[in-house]
Order: sequence, then structure tokens, then C-alpha cells
Amino acid sequence: MKKRLCGLLVMLGTWCLSVDAEGLSEKEQHAFLSKRTTPHLLGSFNGFCSLLYAACEVAIHTESRAINSTPLQSLAPAFYKPTWRELFDSIAIQTQSAWSYDAARDYWVFAKPQNPRAYYHLEMAKEWKQDNRGEYVSYSPSIAPVGMDIYIMGTYSADTPEAANDLYQKVKESFAVTFAKHFKKDVTPADMKAVTVNTYPALHFEINVPSGIIWRQWVIVEKGQAFVIVSSIKPEHDAQLYPDVKAMISSFKIASP
Repeated sequence: MKKRLCGLLVMLGTWCLSVDAEGLSEKEQHAFLSKRTTPHLLGSFNGFCSLLYAACEVAIHTESRAINSTPLQSLAPAFYKPTWRELFDSIAIQTQSAWSYDAARDYWVFAKPQNPRAYYHLEMAKEWKQDNRGEYVSYSPSIAPVGMDIYIMGTYSADTPEAANDLYQKVKESFAVTFAKHFKKDVTPADMKAVTVNTYPALHFEINVPSGIIWRQWVIVEKGQAFVIVSSIKPEHDAQLYPDVKAMISSFKIASP
């Protein structure tokens, strides 16, 4: 890309701006988005914008104060190098936005509303409520503040079709350990059970936590998409709520990209 000026707009936050830049053609956009990158998301969108331009000369922009102040984190395991498309999708998930390319100004724009595409479908249990919180969707029953969450952990691609299954398993095990180690520090994939969620192979982990909850998790990586389903239920509510959780999980279906 040609040299650009990265301007700091104090009133509205930090935007990476292009001056007299030539926009990318559709073919060039596709080529760029398919390349792999190493930046890990950290801090707010505002701060990451400056870091991204300084390190990679890639300009992203938003006119939304809400997006600008949203804290970002890397959804992908540390060993994985996402494509630029996957990285931008990860930002969009967390900021509840959609992204596109502005050829006139040669930068990538994140704006609300969120892309209307569904990442998955399920049949909600009666008297449960749903709340989209960006990186995850919370499902809560009427008798408790929490019940089940579904984390949307981004998309993953292998360089060859033959490598896809091994990659998916590695990502699945990484997420399973990341979530479970909060409750069992020395947990390993060997502590997980291989189960089936609807038709998808998953890793399942369950533990009674001393604080007084039953923690359950299911990790799915299928069709290049990763999800972590977690459930936190007090023992006295388990007999009533866990059947609802199992029914919703059984109906879980990954949407087409």
C-alpha cells in the first residue's frame, strides 16, 4: 500500500486515515483479506487502530463512539495466525458491527448495525431470555441470572484441506483447556469427554465448583467455525434447569457462513 497519513482525531478517538491513497480493487481486497497476519487484539478499538497502522500500515476506521471504546481481545489461540478477514470478523463480533472497505479513502470501516447473519440456530427453552453481548450470547431462565452462554470464537482456516481436521482438533482442545482451567488449573484434554452436540463432535467438561455451581462446557469447531457453550447452574436448580440446557444444546445448529 502507498504511504498514508495516520491522523489522531482527539474528539472522536483515533482513526487511521488515508490521504490521496489509491483504493484497492476487488481482486486486491480479496488477496489482502486472504493473507495471514500476526497482530493480537488488545486494548480498545481506538488503541488497536493506532497499533495496527504503526505495525502493519493497515488502516481501520469507525465513526461510532461505542465501537471506538469497545475493549478487544484475541479470540484465536496464540498458535494460530488468522487471515485479515478472520481478524476483521473477530473485531466485528466483539464490537457488534459490520465491516466494509472504503475505496475512496483506502481504509476498512466498522459500523453499526451488526451484520444480520446468524452464526448458529437453536430452539430456546420456554421462559428463557436471550441477550446478545457481542462475543457471546447469554441465555438466562426466569429463576436465575445465568444459565447458559454461547461464545462465538471466530473462524479458522487451514492452508490445505488435508490439514483442516488436525487444525480444528487443536483449536478445540485449546479452547477447552482455556475455559476449564479457571476451575481446574491442571486440566488437560485428557480430562474431557468426546461427545456429540447435535451432529457435531465436541469436547465436554464438567466439574462441581467449590463456590457452589455446576460448571459444564462443550467446545465445537466445525465448518471452520468455533463455539464454546458453557452452563453455570446452582445444584439446587440443576434438576429443573439442566434439562432445558440439554434440549437447547441438542437443537444447536451451525449456520452457513
